[in-house]
Order: sequence, then C-alpha cells, then structure tokens
Amino acid sequence: MLLHKLVYLPVLFLFITTILFFGCKKKEGDIAKTVISVKGSDTMVNLAQKWAEVYMQKNPNVSIQVTGGGSGTGVASLLNGTTDLANSSRELKPSEYETAKQKNVTPKVYEVALDGIALIVHPQNKIDNLTLKQVSDIFSGKITNWKQLGGPDMIITLYGRENSSGTYEFFKDHVLGKDASGKQVDYSPATQVLQGTAALGEAVAKDVKGIGYGGVGYFALRNDVKILHIKKDETSPAISPVENNKVKYDVIWSKDYSISRYLYCFTNGEAAGELKNYMDFILSPEGQKLVESMEYIPLPIKD
Repeated sequence: MLLHKLVYLPVLFLFITTILFFGCKKKEGDIAKTVISVKGSDTMVNLAQKWAEVYMQKNPNVSIQVTGGGSGTGVASLLNGTTDLANSSRELKPSEYETAKQKNVTPKVYEVALDGIALIVHPQNKIDNLTLKQVSDIFSGKITNWKQLGGPDMIITLYGRENSSGTYEFFKDHVLGKDASGKQVDYSPATQVLQGTAALGEAVAKDVKGIGYGGVGYFALRNDVKILHIKKDETSPAISPVENNKVKYDVIWSKDYSISRYLYCFTNGEAAGELKNYMDFILSPEGQKLVESMEYIPLPIKD
C-alpha cells in the first residue's frame, strides 16, 4: 500500500501543478476592460454609437457605453459624476458653468462635428421654402394654418422635442428668438412633444399637416419627408442643407444655411488616459470620416 501511495504522489503533484499553471495563465491573460460612459444628445446618438463601435473594434480592451436622453441629461450626468463624456448639440449654459463650479467640475469643451437643423414637412405639402420669421411664427403659434403661407387650407400640426433636448434649446434661442421688447419667444402649447428626432421624423412622415425640426443627418436620406429651403429674410436666397439626399457641407461651414451649429463633447477637465485616446480618435481624419458616413458635417479642414 505504501508503494502504491509513493507511485501516485508524483502523479497527483503533476496534476495539481498543471491545473494551477493553466489557471494562473488564464488569469494573467484576462485584462480588465476600460469602461467609458457616454451620455447626452439624441441628435448625436447615432454618430456616437458609430464612433464607439469602430473604436472598440480597434481596441478590444475598451468598452464604450453610449446612451441618449438629450443634451441636458448628458450635461447633468457629467456634473454629477455619473458619465465620463457628455454629448451636446448646444453650448453649455451659464447656469451649468455655475453648477460645475459648485461641484468642482471643470468642463472641457471639444467641438467634434457640425450639424444643420432641418425643417421637415410631409412630401405632399406644396410649401417648399420659409423665412426664419415665418418658422418662428409657426412654432410660436402666430401662424396656425398652411393657407397663411400660400398652402392649402389645413391646420398646422407642430412636432417638437422635449425641453431636455439641445436641439429644443438651440431652436428656441436661434429661431424662435426674441420679440420686439427683447423677451424670449416660447413654443406654442399646441406643439406635440416627442422623445427623439427619429420619432419626430416618423410623425411628420405620417401627417400631411405636420412640420417638425431636427438634425439634418436624420432626414437627408429619407424620401418620406421633405426638407424645406430656408431664407434668412424675404430678400435672401432660399437655401436647403441637402441636395440629392446629400448634406451640403459648404452651406453649413459658411453659415449660408441659417440654422447650423457645432456639436460638442464635454469632459471633466482635460481628457486623460483612454478617454484622451478616444477623443483623439473622434477628432482624427478617421473619426471625421465617420461623421461624413453618418450624414453629419465634419469639422472644416484647417489651412
């Protein structure tokens, strides 16, 4: 019996050593992934998901989690420390800078792309162009029937975004504008509020009386909505941000198209480590090529 035990001991030792070796080897090979949280603009969410997808393919040790919810949601998450990167289709508000100061957050602003806000109607609508003043009057409720604009006798259905949306904020500030006394013009209470630009596009596509607004990248390839030409005033040329289902970069870069803006990423302080690598990728020629492929407007090439 002792002999049998002596024979089996080396075998048992070898078996245990083998298990430990391969077990340790597997652990050594397991590298914890760096997780980057991205929240914010619904206008940017498709683009942000594409950036994340391509970056993760190239960097399998990184996991990027992208969610929308609106620019305001992204900024609030950054200030509360619950996201690494906030996407926004508008600039930071003075009140947000003040909150950041109180929370010891130092927002770093990155311009990552541009966008035009398109006005869309149903393809059967005979109206092709509007002035900025007419757009303001429509969405503030002063103009309520298409016949007031030379169209058919139909009540206008307004489709808009929720107030946490950066597009909502930008459109209110830059299109609705201020009245003669300097007071901010507000949206008509008749506006039907929708969660996200995609839902807004679907609503207008099904409503011959409808009009809505949103990032041009969502609508450029669609044939079930019509993108209107916009005039700065009565004497200005009517300009569309799209031609033959392609976004016209030149009119956005030059601001000849009146309703254009930058898109932003915000971080808490200068991005560092893997977050810096990710931001470098977004701003690189490859990252900007993805902006093009998603029907947004890349940053102008610097001379």
